[in-house]
Amino acid sequence: MTTTMRASAREMRHMVGRYLHARRCPGYAVNAIRDAIMAAQAEGYDAVTRMEEIREAYADARTGFAVRASETGLVLDGAGTPAAILAPAFVDELALAAAAGPATVRVEGVPGVAMLAALGEYAAVRGVAFRLHADGDDTATATAERVTATPVVPAESAAGPAMRRILLEGYEMDAEQFWRLFHESNEALTPDSELSRRHAGSQLYDEDGNLLGEAGEETYVHLRSESGGSAVPA
Repeated sequence: MTTTMRASAREMRHMVGRYLHARRCPGYAVNAIRDAIMAAQAEGYDAVTRMEEIREAYADARTGFAVRASETGLVLDGAGTPAAILAPAFVDELALAAAAGPATVRVEGVPGVAMLAALGEYAAVRGVAFRLHADGDDTATATAERVTATPVVPAESAAGPAMRRILLEGYEMDAEQFWRLFHESNEALTPDSELSRRHAGSQLYDEDGNLLGEAGEETYVHLRSESGGSAVPA
């Protein structure tokens, strides 16, 4: 029997972000991709499993995508970039296309394109509503328009009803999967060493607890070189 658990939004945010770093996702893209994965998971799509399935694709995320005009609107060519990686750019392109009125965006070369349909609230709080019709695993057509009233109550959540529910209830996860990803994601942390135990964030202390100063990127490069791998600051 599969054992399930509840993971808080905070813990999932840490785990997913670290996992992306550990899989060599470009640093500038991590937060946006993390938030899209968490939003799709909140709306009922198993985005975390998809995140794990495409583990070899993150290092190539910087190769990007292409957008071109067509007779019916825009074409977003992912050139093989999985939907979990392209999701933030997809919503950005929808918002730009719908700025002047209802628009059609053709999505091509985006494996796992069905995930994009689970980004309704993620897109709505960014000012755009859309419908997605998938023609296959990597091809779909989206019709988009500007949102006139977002599903956000500022005093409750800035991320929509689904994420508000997650903040209150957490994600229901397969326990084995969560802990597997949790431990793998910790590969992104600075390795334990005498030096790493003497810094907190960007502040570096001596063995007596006296503040020495701010640690820059050079310090983290040194920590990573000591570990023989890559890491992000803990």
